[in-house]
Amino acid sequence: MDLPSDMVSEGQDTLVKKPKTITGVAILMCVLGALFYYYEYYLRVAPSVMGAELKQTFFLGEAAFGHLAACYYYAYTPLQIPAGVMMDRFGPRRVLTLACFLCAFGTYLFAATTHITIAQIGRFLVGFGSAFAYVGVLKISNYWLPSRYFALMAGLCTALGMLGGISGAVLMSDLVTRLGWQSTLYYSALPGIVLTFILWFILRDEKDTETEIVKSVKTTSPQFEGLKEMLLSPQMWICGMIGCLTFLPISGFAEVWAVSFLQTVGMTKADAAFGSSMIFLGFAIGGPLWGILSDRIQSRRIPLILGSFISAGLMALAIFMPSTSLLWMYSLLFFSAFFASVEILIFAVSNDLSRSSVSATAISFTNMLVMIGGALLPPLIGKLLDNVLHLSQESMPVITINDFSMALAVLPLALIVSGVLSYLLKESYHRHGNS
Repeated sequence: MDLPSDMVSEGQDTLVKKPKTITGVAILMCVLGALFYYYEYYLRVAPSVMGAELKQTFFLGEAAFGHLAACYYYAYTPLQIPAGVMMDRFGPRRVLTLACFLCAFGTYLFAATTHITIAQIGRFLVGFGSAFAYVGVLKISNYWLPSRYFALMAGLCTALGMLGGISGAVLMSDLVTRLGWQSTLYYSALPGIVLTFILWFILRDEKDTETEIVKSVKTTSPQFEGLKEMLLSPQMWICGMIGCLTFLPISGFAEVWAVSFLQTVGMTKADAAFGSSMIFLGFAIGGPLWGILSDRIQSRRIPLILGSFISAGLMALAIFMPSTSLLWMYSLLFFSAFFASVEILIFAVSNDLSRSSVSATAISFTNMLVMIGGALLPPLIGKLLDNVLHLSQESMPVITINDFSMALAVLPLALIVSGVLSYLLKESYHRHGNS
């Protein structure tokens, strides 16, 4: 039987951690981790706002463009489990510092080339570094804050990441128009260098009073044993798949195709970029509120069911009944994302189901399943669009609203499946610690 998250056993002795409290230092550590998540999310959405320029520069079709964007996830997704193991073993400071540098270097490499292979490598390196961001900030939260705040912290962290997405959608769109896509990416690499030094010199892994306890856990409960438990747990797999499906409005739509879709509906590029930002804003506002609601009603499962089904209906309206009315489309995109942001609760579920000593491994395993959608869906949508393209008399590809609706129909279907899976998910709140 697992020990509670606030104590560990070594031989015949039980070591009890001192209760964690919210302090200025604890908040600072969480903010530093969240800043890196904000930055990597800013970089993540780049293909969405410079899609036309990238297609023109590299002579890409829709499927090839989707593949370029997904190179981020080709690194991000398989690295989730190694990221969690490394975070549990080496601590966030060293890992996040290196990860931030890789994000900045990958962005510079992408900006410095007109060769598609080099661009793909640069995008891959951004995904490589970004793989450590979310699990890192939640590991920091697990180190420094009482566990009863974990769901709220997951929501706040997601909110900050979504704000990074909003910044990327709006600010990059303006910069690309003014400066071009390469200069925009050059400027985007600079904050990563600054943040790399900040993380190295300021971030600390854990409270000194907990160091020996954590080390004893690493000795007596290796992360690989915890990973084996997760791989054999049906509930962890269900949890991760729910997360994957409810995150598709972000990973499969907002980060790559939303701007193009909204331009096809009839919006200008600036209005389409703002519409894309509504999806991120919905997630940003909804994430913390779902965390608060989950703790208030003492349930993870009920919000997941409600959020999935309501989001499915709203997303279907946005895709199958698009309108040139900005208010209508912005509202649909915002509220579909607001209800889909219930996704953040799956990280609370994985934390509820795992021991504290392998919390980062549990989070990263869950996040790996979540991000599978980002690796698979953008190229799939691009392939579907390539297959249904209509050619004008000038033989230039013209994508219609109906083409996009057919390709994007997978989004509401995925959210419906998420609601069904949420029925199968056992309630985990009763395992929620009070430390």
